[in-house]
Amino acid sequence: MFAIPGICALMIFILARPQEFIPLLQRVPFLHLFTALAVLGWVIDVRLRRLQPLPVPTLPWVIAFLLWAFIGIAVVAPEKIIERGIELAILFALYGTLAHGVQKFRTFQIVAGTLVTTCLFIAFVCFHQGVSPKQCIAGEYRIGTIDGEPDGRVCETVENCMGPEAEPGKEYRCEHAGLFGTYSVEERVRYRGELQDPNEVALCISAGALSLLIAFALRRRNPLNVLLCAAGVTLVILTVLATKSRGGMVSAMLVPGVYLLRRYRIKGAIVAGSLAVAAIALGGRSGANADVSTQLRYEAWASGLDMFKENPIFGVGAGLFSDHHYLTAHNSLVLTLAELGLVGMMLYVTIIYLTFKTLYIGLTTLAVVPGTAAVRVWGMALMASMSGIVFQSNTLSFAYHSVLWIFLGLVGAWYSAIKHHKPDFEVKFGWRDVSGIVVGCLAFVFLILPVFLKYKGEY
Repeated sequence: MFAIPGICALMIFILARPQEFIPLLQRVPFLHLFTALAVLGWVIDVRLRRLQPLPVPTLPWVIAFLLWAFIGIAVVAPEKIIERGIELAILFALYGTLAHGVQKFRTFQIVAGTLVTTCLFIAFVCFHQGVSPKQCIAGEYRIGTIDGEPDGRVCETVENCMGPEAEPGKEYRCEHAGLFGTYSVEERVRYRGELQDPNEVALCISAGALSLLIAFALRRRNPLNVLLCAAGVTLVILTVLATKSRGGMVSAMLVPGVYLLRRYRIKGAIVAGSLAVAAIALGGRSGANADVSTQLRYEAWASGLDMFKENPIFGVGAGLFSDHHYLTAHNSLVLTLAELGLVGMMLYVTIIYLTFKTLYIGLTTLAVVPGTAAVRVWGMALMASMSGIVFQSNTLSFAYHSVLWIFLGLVGAWYSAIKHHKPDFEVKFGWRDVSGIVVGCLAFVFLILPVFLKYKGEY
């Protein structure tokens, strides 16, 4: 399968960002190179008839969503069209090659294994960061983060960073300094690139490692494999706690929660809810910082609603929310509404809806089919991951995040693998589905969000 090496390398370079801390890798644009290799590999596999060019259910809606985003940029910010166009093209290549370049469960496991390994690497770096000594970080402080570099001086408080050795004009913070130039923010561990936000780190490793490790343990139940998977799960949970992300902890608990809910129904939901509450009480942020963060989030939502009212058709342009407000949207629905208008938000919701419907139809259809245990194990893992992603996307600007698009692609790959073995498998999308999405989106935009913001005193 010629597409697989390019797909796996693309995931590694997008998530782990080795090109940012290995100088030798900075000489070549590997991100663009592996994108091209993944697409070229898919074309070769199709020409050699190793793959069938069968579209997954979300494909037309993904094309419509990304095309709408591209058109919107061309209309409202033409000077950004090349930059945003490349970003959207990489997202489509990542999703498209995953969804259509993996059509057997053997190759699906290779891709899943690559994702798990990458996420465990990220979790290890962040965990190591959390237990490392604090150092003085010199840079520019912004709300919730700081841009700078550790200067090597060990500290206990920020006062230790002041004095004759401090650089004039620099702001200092005392944070945990880890591997590859990483450091914490407000003592919350984080990574690099797209994962500089502790909340996004927690979501990435919960979705990309926790649920898939459970699937690998269920697939091969020999003691060594189960022990290794349990060690990986422990590392992920400890790292999520170190991020102090309340949403991340709930997302992590949603992984076993989905399994419990499917098997034990109401009893499972009660147990899962209790675990989530315990996790938040154990490690989530509280006090003034958490309250301020929540209030700023509501303020960003109100600004997003104002952006939509000023630009209801195309929005302010993909990736341009922060040009109109000093924070990100902190909600994927608000983000797409503000940046892409009502049509863009509806297309985004349609993609998410169809992704869950694909998993639900697949799991219920194959529940009574002999010999489909492996399919159902991976389906449940993807359901757990997507549940966590969608839950936490209510407080994150996640619509264009590579972690989301990797999982949209993996669900597409799961569908393609089922279709390869069971050609009559179909996921229908009719007017009833469309009507529900339209009504739900209109209710959110014109009723739920304004009323909620008014109740919170932000609108």
